[in-house]
Amino acid sequence: MRRGAPSASILRAMGLAASPVYRRKLSREDADTGTILITKGRWRMFPPPMDEFTVRVGRRRFQTRIVAEDCACVPPPHQHLHLEAGHLRDRLDVRAGAVIEIAREGAEYVIRNG
Repeated sequence: MRRGAPSASILRAMGLAASPVYRRKLSREDADTGTILITKGRWRMFPPPMDEFTVRVGRRRFQTRIVAEDCACVPPPHQHLHLEAGHLRDRLDVRAGAVIEIAREGAEYVIRNG
């Protein structure tokens, strides 16, 4: 009898589960502001706003943070979260339309083009 791959719950219990990957096609606003919008469904993947954390791009490590922006684009008033990424522009393709992937690996986050 052939068995399939272990379930995600078994992998998590063994400490082997893959981290979720945040994947985003960059907007013109992302490219212009040097930030990466974090969609509401993925907020929990990241540290709270204004807490610095380490990201790795290739072999280089950088400190960055999530910033919260108050917004009233649609009712009710709410916030948009953005990862500050302007200092990564020379390491990644951050033009509008480029795809960015962010995954947690241990205590840091790895950012790459997808």
